[in-house]
Amino acid sequence: MKFNDIPKFVVNLERRPDRLESITNEMNYIDWEFELFNAIDTNSHVGCSLSHIEILKIAKERNYESVLIIEDDCKIMPYAKSLLSKIEEDSIDLEFAILNLSPTLNRPVTVSEKYPSLIDITNLPLKLDHHRDIFATNMILYHNSIYDEVLKLEEPSLLGHYAIDDFIFKNIVSVRQSYSPILPIAPQTSSWSDVSGGVYN
Repeated sequence: MKFNDIPKFVVNLERRPDRLESITNEMNYIDWEFELFNAIDTNSHVGCSLSHIEILKIAKERNYESVLIIEDDCKIMPYAKSLLSKIEEDSIDLEFAILNLSPTLNRPVTVSEKYPSLIDITNLPLKLDHHRDIFATNMILYHNSIYDEVLKLEEPSLLGHYAIDDFIFKNIVSVRQSYSPILPIAPQTSSWSDVSGGVYN
């Protein structure tokens, strides 16, 4: 797997040119080409879900083996290039459903036995009652084997009920082998969230 060769979409609300400028700078820093996707604007988590769904439809139509979706409010970490290179070296034969490059981990995790630069986010240690789950979709790589599974979220009975990160964790990551890097590649920045209506990090 070569990250430079993977098709990439940046999701941006047209009314947030500030974020487009910021994420373009980040993509220039890491030297990634991308296609801009004008986010579906519902002023709620539904718009985020629909944006990912529409990009996966494009990826499916174009027969992309995998697609990297990047939300416009993330920041590339200084070590990202070297860690991505390490993942490429360690994971030549990697098979995955989801590779979440910057998840929010709210529970115990363990490093993969086979891939030392990755966390196995499918086979997790037991959690305590106060632990939550694994969220965030600010930089997430989808394999084509699960495109159709994610597209099920478009069903009206599911779309308003689940945020996309919750749906992915409960219905895909927990049952289909998925990973994340041992350190986040591009965490969400502290900025105004159009979805949550406040400043969040």
